[in-house]
Formats: sequence, structure tokens, C-alpha cells
Amino acid sequence: MDGETAPEGYVVEKCGESEANEEEQTTIPENVDPLQIFRMPKRMTLPEKQKNSDETIEKNLRFWKETLENQRITKVLAPMVDQSELAFRMFTRKYGAQLTFTPMIHAHLFVNDGTYRRNSLALVKADRPLVVQFCANKVDTFLAACRLVEDVCDGVDLNLGCPQMVAKRGRYGSWLQDEVDLICEMVSAVRDYCRLPISCKIRVRDDRQQTVEYAKRLVDAGATMLTVHGRTRDMKGAETGLADWSRIRDVVEAVGSRVPVMANGNIQFPGDVERCMQATGAVAIMSAEGLLYNPLIFDDANAHVDTWKIAAEYLEYAKKFNAGTSAIRAHVFRICHHSLLEYEDLRMRVSLEHRIEDFENIVEELAKRAKSDAEAGKNREVEARTLFENIRNGILMNAIEVSKQPHWISKPYFRLKEVAKESIVGEGEKTFREKQKEKLAQTAKEMGVSMKQARKRERRQLSGARILEAKKIKFPPCARCGQPAGQGCANSKCKKCCRYQSKHELLDCKPHRYLFASQPPAVSAEN
Repeated sequence: MDGETAPEGYVVEKCGESEANEEEQTTIPENVDPLQIFRMPKRMTLPEKQKNSDETIEKNLRFWKETLENQRITKVLAPMVDQSELAFRMFTRKYGAQLTFTPMIHAHLFVNDGTYRRNSLALVKADRPLVVQFCANKVDTFLAACRLVEDVCDGVDLNLGCPQMVAKRGRYGSWLQDEVDLICEMVSAVRDYCRLPISCKIRVRDDRQQTVEYAKRLVDAGATMLTVHGRTRDMKGAETGLADWSRIRDVVEAVGSRVPVMANGNIQFPGDVERCMQATGAVAIMSAEGLLYNPLIFDDANAHVDTWKIAAEYLEYAKKFNAGTSAIRAHVFRICHHSLLEYEDLRMRVSLEHRIEDFENIVEELAKRAKSDAEAGKNREVEARTLFENIRNGILMNAIEVSKQPHWISKPYFRLKEVAKESIVGEGEKTFREKQKEKLAQTAKEMGVSMKQARKRERRQLSGARILEAKKIKFPPCARCGQPAGQGCANSKCKKCCRYQSKHELLDCKPHRYLFASQPPAVSAEN
């Protein structure tokens, strides 16, 4: 395809080994189990684009306004790279999320790389309404990606909010906000040639009036819904700070009568949804980091439970919906963040393990230790739950006071700059980061290298330890050739041998994604 992707009738090239059948389903079947996982096929063909009628454009413009109102949607899971995967989306739906976004997907890779497309998007019928979010900086590529998902979701979203340096290098996310003409061209193309409604997730600009004009341009271009994060693109990492809800209200007052506006930022406790909606006038609230550290904050009745219980239940969903190792590791780290600061050995194990059974063992060990701590700190737990209930009912949150509460109870994550050091540790003690830095300085001194070099060597050792842990996993031999068999293979064979047997005996093997029995290839009749 020579780099640029023209949407007119192009065929997405097949990448890697083909699947069992030449043609794969590109839509989720109507009569399928609502929890059966569907993945995008490697080989897809886009028909020639056709311009939407005025009726279709008007229908898309009304879609999110009517959907949010009719289904009373106010609680939304944000798009998060590698962390709003299918398992986590379904987990948060159980505890109050009503609308979910996929992780940010690179439009160029999604269009041109069949393997990336299959691996980046897992879907089930029960996960609706659903928005697929893309990052892009080319009109044709973004349009093509949106057209590929027309039949598997309810809307598409353009990421204009990612503040990370990788987004700056790739020229997407919030680093594209200085090219408003290009953004509007991308939005208009999807409005005119895609059957799905297009929305945008943005961050506020440095100037209030610039933010309002920015939002108006997006709506004029065809955006049917906006999500506004109340932080600028420079507010990240240690400089994150608090989101400014008044800046979101500016956008609501400017365009809220034309399209729905959702607010994002500072959602950390039950009750924050209602407070944010009242302060901003937004129709719904999106949460990202708040849900990562406590996936239950949308559930007022069960929001503050033991972190190990939350992690254990998430792992059940991860197993059920085939979550990847990186996603599982990230979620366990965040859900159990405060407890893992207490138990450095378990923290290290989380960074090394690969199998879901190993993560379950870590959470079980964490549960034993947390129960022991809870038994010794019953009074502290009662005080913590009383404090959290008062915050839910409207008492102003004190970050220092919250950070002092027991580690085994789910609570928000505060960066050290946001709270006083003494709230994290006792008088005269050192924080986890300070202990790690001191340890690194000692290592650098012993090696005779700089702190930077010592840190690099530490990372290499960690990577090597992960590889060694992975090599310890023993796979059963293939029943046909003796090579390692595929994990969970229905025929106890390696991928090549499984394909041979499945094709000749018309069998299915879901782990290898061979569906010769349920989707047999068409046989041409001889004359």
C-alpha cells in the first residue's frame, strides 16, 4: 500500500499466517452468546466509499444525545492504552460503568497490519454501547480505520488528549491540537463517509477563549459528542495537579446545546460524579485514573472494599476474557498499589510473573498479609470507612488525611507532590521512592558508575529476570511432532500440526483460532 492508505476500494493486505478460512466474519453474529469473544479478521476489504445522505448525518448528530438521555448514561470508562481492554471494560460494567471506550488504537497500524488489528481489538456483544478510539494524523487513514469498525461498535472517537511524549513524537493526541484545520478535516471526512457518529476527546488549552473556539470548530466540523479533560497537555506526571472543572463548564455553555459534553478529571470517590455534573453542567462523567486504582468508584454501595478482593475478582475477568499479561500486570499494580508499597517482595513478583495463575498466587499471599494487618488495625479501618462515607456525602476531601488510611482499603492514588511527605510515612522515615533512590545510589557507588548507568543496568536485570521466569513455563509436547504444544490447544498440538488436523478432520481449535467445523470453507461444485 506504499504508506498512504486510500479508502477507495482498497484491500487491507494479509499479514502473518492466514487463518483457517479465506473469509472471516467482519460483524458480530446476531444469535451469538453475548459473552463470546469476537476479534477483527486479518483480511478485510473496504468497499468504495459513498457519501452519507443528509438524513444519515443528521441521525448521527442526534445519536449520542438521544442514547445518553434514553439510557440515562452518566458513568463512562475512559480510553486507556493497554488498560481499558475487554476484561477491564466488562469488570467496570458490573460496578456501574454504562458506556465504555476501547484503548487508543493507532489508525495506521489498524488499517495496514492485520495482526495488529486482530490483537488490538477484542469485543463481545454484551459490551455495548462501545466507542472505538483511534489516534491519527492523516485524513484517509483515520477514515479507513473508522469504516473498518462500522459494524462492531456504536461510535468512533478521535484522540486529541494524550499528553505523553510518544504522542508528541508520533504527532497525535494533544500534540495535534495546534493543527486545528487538519483535525477538522479528519472529523468532517468521518462525518461525510462513515456510518458511525464521530466524537472527540480533548484537553483544555492554555487560554480559556482558545478552548471554547477549539470546541466550536470541532462541532462545526461534525463532532457529535465531546469529552473535555480539565487539564492542559503540560499537566502530566508529577505536574498533573487538579483538573479545572470551570474550564469544562466554559465548553458546556458554548456547545452543550448542540452536542453532549462529557467531563473528565478529578473523579476519585463515589459522589464525585454528581458533584462534577453539577459543577460543569456536563451530561456524563468519564473516569480514567480513578477507576484504575479503584474500579468500584461508580458503585456507591461497594466502593471501598479490600484491594485484594478487587484484584482477585479482576483476575477472574482477565481469565474469562483472555486479557494480556501487560494489562493484567498493570491492573494488579494499580489496584493493589498501596499494599504493594508495604510488601516489596510481592511488588517484585508482580513485575516478573507472566501467567495468570502466578498473579492469582500473589493476590492470595497479599490477602493473607492484609487480613493480618486488618485484624491488628480494626479501629483504623472503622475510622477510614467513616471518613470515606463523609467524603461521599459531600465533605471536602483532605488528601493528606485520605493518604494516611490503611493500605488494604481501596483509596485514590496521590502523587507525592500533591500531599505532604509526612502523610505517606512516619516521622523520620523515608518514602518508598527515597528508599529506592538510596539503594540505587549505593549500587552506583559500588559499581563505580553514574546513577543513570546504574538505573539502566537495573532495568536490564529486571528484563533478564522476566525472561528467565518465562522460560520456566513448561509446555506439553505436541502429540504429532514433539515440539511444544500450543497453550490450551484442543488437539494437544503445536500450531502447524493443529492446523493440519483441524483442516482434514473439520475440527475447531479456539486457542489457535481455527474454525473449520463451525465455519467450513465453501466447496465449489464440479460441472
